Amino acid sequence: MRIIFLCGSLEIGRDGVGDYTRRLSGELIHQGHQTAIIALYDKGIKEVISYTQQSEDLIIPVLRIPAFYSSNQRCDLAQKWVDNFNPDWLSLQFVPFAFQSKGLTIGLSKLLKKIGSDRCWHVMFHELWVGMDIQSSIKLKLWGQIQKKIIQSMVFRLKPKLIHTQTRLYQEQLYKIGLDSKYLSLFSNIPVHYNRAPKTYKLPQLKVGSSINFVVFGSIHTGAPIELFTQEASLYAKKKGIKLSLTIIGRSGEEQLHWKTVWELRGLVVEILGEQTPERISEVLSKATFGLSTTPSILIEKSGTVAAMFAHGLPVICISRIWTPRGVPNFKLPNNVVQYKSGNLETCFLLASSPKLFNNVSKITRQLTDTLLSED
Repeated sequence: MRIIFLCGSLEIGRDGVGDYTRRLSGELIHQGHQTAIIALYDKGIKEVISYTQQSEDLIIPVLRIPAFYSSNQRCDLAQKWVDNFNPDWLSLQFVPFAFQSKGLTIGLSKLLKKIGSDRCWHVMFHELWVGMDIQSSIKLKLWGQIQKKIIQSMVFRLKPKLIHTQTRLYQEQLYKIGLDSKYLSLFSNIPVHYNRAPKTYKLPQLKVGSSINFVVFGSIHTGAPIELFTQEASLYAKKKGIKLSLTIIGRSGEEQLHWKTVWELRGLVVEILGEQTPERISEVLSKATFGLSTTPSILIEKSGTVAAMFAHGLPVICISRIWTPRGVPNFKLPNNVVQYKSGNLETCFLLASSPKLFNNVSKITRQLTDTLLSED
């Protein structure tokens, strides 16, 4: 198959969906297919770039179009590139805020229709709309309603043969607006460069003087109960005579300084590593005991950083603000994830377990190609 992916940006290490698309494209090439990628609204460049990027030594043709270009300029460049490659499929990797600063992608479907003409379309929904939870403000809920209508209009216009999303919640939300989608698990953007040493985390085997290292990778969302967690972790460490440390790696935002302060006030060790190479990230994840995530548990399937933790054998403790979706049934927590609540840290340690099997990029890519071939 010949496939062109369309995403927002392809700045390496700066855009999670861009990194995902690059790794997926590379694996498709590895499996014998031909792929290319167009970044339609790239914020990391000031002029058009047509060149190649690499994913684990595999070469991928890419076209990057600056975000400030006009719709006509964007359409002309992308359309010529598509016609020259002549793909069997166009795959839109959709995140509303990747294509418009306020996530209001009015005009995107018209642009895509011109670019793709009558070609076969596939859509992967990485994000849907804001205001999905009952805790959201009225402003966000109204904002989300507009985004929802835009998504419905886009799908009606493109008429994709296949729609995917990577969370059960999003699958349910799409179904509620009349869109049938298939579930495709997320894979890690961080290749495993270090083999994880066998470890066991059950409490009876924690001895005086042993260590637990928590790791946070990527964005830290506001509202997480880090004060409660740190207080409980500190008391637990003193009670059991063990050492606790926290490592923060990646682009974690301003909230990382708040976490550092809270952690240090309890006399605990914290290290902020910032942006690192995939090899270094793999090393840190491989040496950690538990991963911490501030993504709400019901959305954790869409977290690339959690996927990376799973790929490295890490059990994950979810420390997030309350986030309750409106009008959908309760969803079971994914395997290998436990939800922290005030007073249950020891229970989290007891219940957390290392992933025995994780959906890797090769397996997920084959699932994608199988469904695409079945739609031809």
